[in-house]
Amino acid sequence: MPPLKEVSTSHSPEEYLRRALRAESPASRARLAREGLESGGRDVAPDTEVLLLRQVYLAHLDQHRFQQAADVALEAASKGPLADVLRHDASRALAALGDLDAAVEQQRLAARVAPAERRSFHYWSLATLLHHAGDHEAAIAALRRGERWAHDDRPLLKAHRAWVRLEAGQAVSHLPAIVASLEGSRAGKGYGQLVLGMVRYHMGDHRRAAVHLRAFLRRNAAADAAKALTLREELRRARTVLAELESV
Repeated sequence: MPPLKEVSTSHSPEEYLRRALRAESPASRARLAREGLESGGRDVAPDTEVLLLRQVYLAHLDQHRFQQAADVALEAASKGPLADVLRHDASRALAALGDLDAAVEQQRLAARVAPAERRSFHYWSLATLLHHAGDHEAAIAALRRGERWAHDDRPLLKAHRAWVRLEAGQAVSHLPAIVASLEGSRAGKGYGQLVLGMVRYHMGDHRRAAVHLRAFLRRNAAADAAKALTLREELRRARTVLAELESV
């Protein structure tokens, strides 16, 4: 039986959103999201409008249309709902575009308008941008602010702050305890493997550093386009350090 054709006149904005979320290509995702925005005219619920715009943003990001992605994310942020998430989205696109100053500005705004439960994430994201830019002191300050709001992710932020300080040539008190705390937490998986690998590397524990870095790279070997783009600098750093360790 041939597949049914999309009918653009009989679906609600919410149905278009559902279809966009299941789309098999960025082009289909963007088309369905735009049709959803058009289908409701001025009566699209604000939450639905923002989520449809976010699908357009993701389609641009997947196609490496970073300026268009940033523009759509900022348009969506102006609508009200999920403004912190959308400022973060804009920051990701601007960072990919190479406009780090603008990316940092948007991430600062994301942290400022975020609800309490997402504030630690946004300060950590801000610190990551500043770390990549080589501004160690600003990154440390952002991580300290994030730690005040953190709960389950506190071990990750503390260990990341240790990584930044070690990279800056600063001494870190209670370093074994910081590492053990992250290794024993849920945050020790995923991005935590990168942080653990880098901290172990600076501690001179090259064997365990390599184990963590390989785990991080394996976990992200099949990352989708948007995630691979977001982690581009982290993946580069992990590969560089691991290559150094494996050459010894």
